[in-house]
Amino acid sequence: MAGESDANRSSADESGAAPPEHLLSDEKFAELNGERLYLFLVSEQELIWQAESMSNLEEHTFAQKVETFLTVMEDAANATRSSETNEEYRPVSVTTDGCEAAQNGWKQKVPTISLIECNLHGRKRVSSTLDDLAQADRELSQADCQKIKDDLDSIFAASSLSSFSQRIRRKLERYHDEPILVKRLNILKQKRFLFTNHLKFENASACSAPLDRSMRFLDEKLQTFGQFRAAHSIDPMLNAWAIVNNLRSFLPDARKAGQSLAESLGAKLKGLPWMEALNLCTVGNLNSLLPSPEG
Repeated sequence: MAGESDANRSSADESGAAPPEHLLSDEKFAELNGERLYLFLVSEQELIWQAESMSNLEEHTFAQKVETFLTVMEDAANATRSSETNEEYRPVSVTTDGCEAAQNGWKQKVPTISLIECNLHGRKRVSSTLDDLAQADRELSQADCQKIKDDLDSIFAASSLSSFSQRIRRKLERYHDEPILVKRLNILKQKRFLFTNHLKFENASACSAPLDRSMRFLDEKLQTFGQFRAAHSIDPMLNAWAIVNNLRSFLPDARKAGQSLAESLGAKLKGLPWMEALNLCTVGNLNSLLPSPEG
């Protein structure tokens, strides 16, 4: 699996840490010879666990990618256990940008998972709604728009599901004569569980921003060498990018100065430079790369 292979698997093996329970998931547009394709990414905060290409954004495609992710994570975890008992890997939650097909793909493969919709994306959609309102009502001042935006944004600051629901009810009463706002508020009402599920867990993320930060690094790489030109090169390139993203050390002025993402989440590189650690990880997996004598 791209992005999770030797580097990430070895990080988990060295630390003895359990597979991540709370995930972030996102999809990104890219191009192959001028044609649109999509990149599917899964992370633990900024640490990339999976990065693969896919041809469409249909539910069954997301489900296939989730199944691949679960299988590889199970294999990696079971390979490090001393007992012969194999355990299923089932993450507790996943934060997405709101793509319904992606959410359904996760739910299809992990029925017990708690889906979380990114609060930041929710706020952005509120802003888009206010743009529509401003176009429909030319007399609405910028100050009025900002006041309404602040009022609706306060919904996302709710500390519980009941508080979130109560705030929506109050806004529906306040803006009952504004169909554009009522439509957005009803969407928030329908998604009240998705926007508050993060409150059930200590380590679940309300936003997909950590993954977005890593994806900006990917954006820089795509801008440097251009978009993809050969289908067979996409996943190896994503795998290489993910390894660098996970193992490169932060600069001296960063909050995690001197550490890599993998180390910040528990991997033990034992003071080795990340390239040296990667080489050792690769050597340690040579048996799985070389053909068997019978083959």
